[in-house]
Amino acid sequence: MLRIHTLASGSSGNCALIEAGVGLDRVVVCLDSGIAQRTARGFAEAAGLSITSVDAVLLTHRHSDHSANIVPTASRASAPLYAHADSLGTNQRTSMAEITRRNVEVRNFEDRGFFKIGPLLITPIKLPHDAEPTFGFVFETATAKAGFFTDLGRPEILMEPGLLDGMETLVLESNHDVDMLAKGPYPRALRQRVGGDLGHLANSQTFEILASSAPKSLKRLVLAHLSLKNNTKELALETAHAALKQRGLADVLVQIAPARGHLPLDAVQV
Repeated sequence: MLRIHTLASGSSGNCALIEAGVGLDRVVVCLDSGIAQRTARGFAEAAGLSITSVDAVLLTHRHSDHSANIVPTASRASAPLYAHADSLGTNQRTSMAEITRRNVEVRNFEDRGFFKIGPLLITPIKLPHDAEPTFGFVFETATAKAGFFTDLGRPEILMEPGLLDGMETLVLESNHDVDMLAKGPYPRALRQRVGGDLGHLANSQTFEILASSAPKSLKRLVLAHLSLKNNTKELALETAHAALKQRGLADVLVQIAPARGHLPLDAVQV
């Protein structure tokens, strides 16, 4: 069993729970913690889980909308924190002094290879983003496979042959509409950052990934990290459905990950 619960997704905060295995082998991993602890606790409880009893905490990158509460979350759960060495110590909240003060065990992963948490095999995939390094992850159990990829400015890495093969669930960024970003309220420098090669995926880039590389095994697609000012759910869904139809996968269920303050999705199970 492999379930992905997205609790918050977007520039105001990110958090997800990865649930794998059954019985004594079951583990729950918190992926990022960029929302308030009380908020995360409430959303997790709505999904039937507890943020304070996760078995591990996993960090994608250092930006505060992903990392702000990563150390307190690990501390309160007495869980190890899995992170790349270069993702920690870049601000006070993830400093080694704070990690030591809260008695958090850090387990570093590398750019290549994989590691295991209980029955869950995790493969980090380095992504092009302006917080170096940034990672997406492939999650696998003996019977299921899923991917979680947000915060990347170019699509090519996810179009590499075989990377998405066998996935039944895919959580994929669809951050902005190009025209809305160009005409939107962001200052020029921020527009260039978001739309640049180290920014966030446009709907059209998400289309490229899905139309060329969505695996035939795919059953459920979750569009994530949508901009509240430079995108709409309707545009993101329309683009994704068109790509999947072109790929011959029109029956795939497509959902939108909730922004901060929304109830979690129903469990995404594979």
